[in-house]
Amino acid sequence: MSDDAGSPLLPSAEQRPSSKHSRLSVTSRKSSDSHESSPHESSPLLAHSDDTPRYDGEEPEEEDDRIVSPAAESLRSIHDREAGKSANEGLRWPTIVAIALLFLAGIAILISAFFAPAIVQEYAKESLVIEPTNLSIDSFTANGVRARVQANFKMDASKVKNHAVRNIGRFGTWIAKEVESKESSVEVYLPEYDNLLIGTAIVPKVVVNIRNGVVTPIDFFTDLTPGSVDGLRQVANDWLEGRLGQLRVLGKANVALKSGLLSLGSQTISESMIFEGQSLYRSFASLYFGEKSIG
Repeated sequence: MSDDAGSPLLPSAEQRPSSKHSRLSVTSRKSSDSHESSPHESSPLLAHSDDTPRYDGEEPEEEDDRIVSPAAESLRSIHDREAGKSANEGLRWPTIVAIALLFLAGIAILISAFFAPAIVQEYAKESLVIEPTNLSIDSFTANGVRARVQANFKMDASKVKNHAVRNIGRFGTWIAKEVESKESSVEVYLPEYDNLLIGTAIVPKVVVNIRNGVVTPIDFFTDLTPGSVDGLRQVANDWLEGRLGQLRVLGKANVALKSGLLSLGSQTISESMIFEGQSLYRSFASLYFGEKSIG
């Protein structure tokens, strides 16, 4: 009785009889708790997951956090270079096409140059207009006279009768724009005196605009070498006797023309001028009769 008095009324859990079912449940619960509570040897102390949000609330950046190997970096640089190369090739295509078109146009112009000179020469002969504005004696030289020549040069397409020649000539001169004449020799005649050759003049190189209707002023100095002295004396005598009120002078020249690299051949130019007054006659008389005063 003494032992029973000191013991509790209800037996403890260890002393209570248990059934087989209760023992199994307790055992499984303990093993489960121990399995969940005990960490695995291979698992990290702190669990990490890509889906776990950061403490600052921002999403992790894969490119910054991921360590890139040298091989991957090399592949990426090669890919970037190929992408940039393809982009540059795409940008160069318009330039290549433009150069090809210009090259073909230049070839077409060069080919047409073999057929165009005859038409251009015909157009130039019919449309050429030279309007002399002034001819004066600048000074006397040991062999003759130094003269100043002033004139206006232009191309007048309306003078060309053939429609095809006019159109082709206008197109060709519009492309060429300017023509350069080489130094040439001009022969001066007096038509009223049986085309008496009174002298030869050297005309320097001249550049003119050959587009239709464009006027180019010409102003140059030339050395005039006298021709027949006997013929000039006859002219001076007619003037002294008052039989010469005006004098018509005809100039002829065979001028070689070119426009850039394209040669336009030689053109025969013939123009006449009518002079009045006594200044020019006095100069010729002084040249051949010394310092004798005339009139």
